[in-house]
Amino acid sequence: MHQRDSDLNQQGSLAPLGIGLAMLSLTSVLAILASGSLYLTERRLTTVAESTAIAVLIDAKGDLSQTLTPLARRWLDQAPLNGLHQVELVEASSADLRTVRVRLCSSSKPIFANYMFSEIGRVCSEALARRGR
Repeated sequence: MHQRDSDLNQQGSLAPLGIGLAMLSLTSVLAILASGSLYLTERRLTTVAESTAIAVLIDAKGDLSQTLTPLARRWLDQAPLNGLHQVELVEASSADLRTVRVRLCSSSKPIFANYMFSEIGRVCSEALARRGR
């Protein structure tokens, strides 16, 4: 069989295409892992904020007019902070004397320390605990 000229001109290497697809796949995996890590940090921080708000509500014994920050700090000093770094108590308050609001922030370390765009970020979470009648 005789090959046409257009078939001869389309000869080339598939290596650039393969390398490009590999880089795209690797970038996608890195982005998914980084976002998953950030999500888990936020969920852990929310769990700690919720437990702190409930603990403050219990420790206050119904008197939410007092300063709630020391109660929250005492709980945070005892609470397990697995996977969280530099947890900071931003707010522990009660605006309506029925609801405790706790806001926490934590530094978020990247999962790939040597990654070019790795930088420590800040993740914040807020929780409310409301007292019954």
